[in-house]
Amino acid sequence: MLIRRLYIHERAAYVAHLKGLSAEDRRLRFARSGVADRVIDDYVATIGVGDLILAAFAGDELVGAAHVALSGSLAEVGVSVDERHRTDGIGSKLLRQAVAFARNRRAEKLYTLCLSDNRSMVALARRAGMQVHFEGGEAEAFLDLTPPDPATVTEEISSGLFAVIHDWAEMMDSYSALLIVGSPVEPLFEASGCRVTHTPQSC
Repeated sequence: MLIRRLYIHERAAYVAHLKGLSAEDRRLRFARSGVADRVIDDYVATIGVGDLILAAFAGDELVGAAHVALSGSLAEVGVSVDERHRTDGIGSKLLRQAVAFARNRRAEKLYTLCLSDNRSMVALARRAGMQVHFEGGEAEAFLDLTPPDPATVTEEISSGLFAVIHDWAEMMDSYSALLIVGSPVEPLFEASGCRVTHTPQSC
């Protein structure tokens, strides 16, 4: 099972994944009934360039995804997995990498909203350590995020979540303190063709 970042030119695959969900699964994913294809088209069209879409692939087929939307110190996440793959642990893997992405961008809180009868999402949130609150047929889940550390940066690098140039430059600027000779992330940067010194270098 491959999990990687989905790029803008690949978003048609995310649309196809969401449209492949049953009416009931669409209700659970979007916390509302009557989610038509055009609603999905409009939703994906509004995803910002700074957001993350994580995609899980079984072979060449996209079978699960997580959308992480950033707004100031808040990161909101939505997860969907094809029915036939829901016992493969995909949701937990997507959420774990979503947490690393959010922490690396200095988000302070991870948030998700689902219907209270969405047992799978509620269970997933709880396994991730999120606090779940029920009210009015909905469930809100929150996770306080700690600042980034070498482990989260390493996970993002090794998972290929960077949006190439933009994210690479952003991460070099934000975490220059971590990029010192002998640090835990040094071998990964060297393997990528970058030279790590006391000052971030170009690739």
